[in-house]
Order: sequence, then structure tokens, then C-alpha cells
Amino acid sequence: MSENASPAYAVLNLRFKLQVPADVLLVNSRKAASAIASVDGLIWKIWLVQEQGDAIGGVYLFASRKAAVAYLNHPMIQALYSNPAVMSSDSQIWDVENSLSAITRAPLPEIHQQMQEPEAVMAGGR
Repeated sequence: MSENASPAYAVLNLRFKLQVPADVLLVNSRKAASAIASVDGLIWKIWLVQEQGDAIGGVYLFASRKAAVAYLNHPMIQALYSNPAVMSSDSQIWDVENSLSAITRAPLPEIHQQMQEPEAVMAGGR
């Protein structure tokens, strides 16, 4: 696959500032995690908890910006926005720069296939 034909991945950074300890919302999140895992266009999510325990969030990799934007309108996210335990939220969507991400071993599907083994070793890969 040429660099020009590379997928246009997008990263969503989503954060919720809470009025309650994060554990209160996370304790029953297995069902939500399963539902999130089946969202169209989602490749992976990393769950985040702030050390002080008053914020939760996630870093999501989507197959496209369109999928990331659609996720922000997902009923689960809309429910969090209106949850009384949530004081505020912040979201940012970033486009992924594939060629440099490949050099730094980003966990992106298809990107590692584009790099030949000698190139990966020269770039510091394993």
C-alpha cells in the first residue's frame, strides 16, 4: 500500500471532569466497554483515570475522522454528557500522520505492514 493510499486514521481524546471519585463511574463499566468495543470504526480505546481520581477519559483510535465524530453522538457518550456526576467534558479529534507514526511504532493496523524489516530496524524498531 502506498503512503498516499494509507488509511486516514483519527485519534479522539475524550475527558470528563467528575464531581465523584472515578471509581464510582468505572465500577460497572464492563458492559459499557463491551458496547464501546463494537462501535463502528473503532480500532482501539485506552481507558484513562486521573491520579487524583476526579477525571476519566479515553484515547481512541478510529478508522476515520467521520467515525470519531459519529462516536461523539453515540448514546453512551450523550448519557455521560448529561450524567449529574459529570461537571465538564472536553474532546479533541486529531488526524494521524501515518509515515512518522510508523517509524515510532504506533499500534496502527496496516502501517507496520508498509515498513520493511530493514527500514524498521534503521528507524529504531525491533
